[in-house]
Amino acid sequence: MQKRSSRVGVEDRWHRSARRDEQVHYPADGGAPTWCMDPKHGTQGSLVCTARHGQGKRWLARWVDDDGQERARSFDRKSQAQAHIAEITTRLTSGSYADPHRGAITFETVATDWLASKVNLKPKTTAGYQSILQTVVLPKWGEVKLKDLDHAGIQQWVSWLARNPAARTRKSTDTHRTGLSPARVIHAHQVLHQVLRYAVRSKLIAVNPAADIQLPRKDTKRDKALSAQQVAALADAAADCHPMMRVMVYALAYGGMRYGELAALRVCDVHLQRRRLHVARSVTAVAKQGHVESDTKTHQERMAPIPTFLADMLTDHIRGRGAGERLFPHRDGGPIPLDWFAWRFQRACDAIGLEGVTPKTLRHTAGSLALETGASLATTSQLLGHKNPFITASVYSHSLPDGLDTLAIEMDKMARTAGNRREVTPGDLGIG
Repeated sequence: MQKRSSRVGVEDRWHRSARRDEQVHYPADGGAPTWCMDPKHGTQGSLVCTARHGQGKRWLARWVDDDGQERARSFDRKSQAQAHIAEITTRLTSGSYADPHRGAITFETVATDWLASKVNLKPKTTAGYQSILQTVVLPKWGEVKLKDLDHAGIQQWVSWLARNPAARTRKSTDTHRTGLSPARVIHAHQVLHQVLRYAVRSKLIAVNPAADIQLPRKDTKRDKALSAQQVAALADAAADCHPMMRVMVYALAYGGMRYGELAALRVCDVHLQRRRLHVARSVTAVAKQGHVESDTKTHQERMAPIPTFLADMLTDHIRGRGAGERLFPHRDGGPIPLDWFAWRFQRACDAIGLEGVTPKTLRHTAGSLALETGASLATTSQLLGHKNPFITASVYSHSLPDGLDTLAIEMDKMARTAGNRREVTPGDLGIG
């Protein structure tokens, strides 16, 4: 069936024009139809009364939406109906129109459809969305109709999450704790915002009420980087926890890999002659699914360089092993869980007095050591698997050479040279 084209208009529900050759009576004469004699409605004797005369709201705004469905809304005044039609016309023309009846569905229904539409997400990302929806977002908004969500309500909810201890699902005995962490609050808002943006694209609502919400500020701490001497001491201490830990620590500190990328490596990924590690996969622990292997975070493969001393270690480590085996296998032959590594890593840190260090520190160390050797941003970005050098520059800006001192020295030389040539005159300063 062909859809009706979009159109709009305002109708008078109380009156109509007289039809050709129609016999219209005055009220005093009796009979029907009759002329309207109310001066407030218009010129007396010019409009024919309808069966609705004097009942309900007089003016009807009527339009056909993009789906070919006829919609209508009644108003007391003609100016109100005309203003509404003008707004509807603008929305239909700009493509921002949303059927008010479709806004009656609940947020949870839309959230389910939104999550089902995310077909290219990694399992851990999907699990993260499901978790934040079930524990934070849906308890508040699940049964609320889309049309009832407003900006003020969402702002109040975000503030409550950040400040009220009742927002925490895991209760704490710490009397100084407030609400959720800034990162958790921001994540919850991001998911809410994405669901509502999906609703806007689906023309369920006209605007996103979660836009422009004031969010808590996330603490920005500069990642710590270790020196080459600290890495060596840490690797020695880690070897006391498990022999394989030494090679793993060096691989992370000099290969620039994320832990999941290291855990996904197989023997065939080691290219000893070229001194490279082929980084193409990543392993992630997903709730209720165990370890899931997929492509890397940036969906790109890369060849990570390794120093000669590490290549020698890997030569002994893979000798006599099959190409398809895990480079660092767990007891069952699968990938080594992060908590297995992290527990032994922490013991090694405690043994040598390192504080504020996590497995992620080793990746940051790789970037810092690379820049320290004089590697370019592009090379360091390639080592770390960043999408572009701009990310590397923003993360490692503190490790880059500071050109301000050089600039100050050169400007001083310029000023002294100018001063030695002649005295500064008022003309030089644009005076006189």
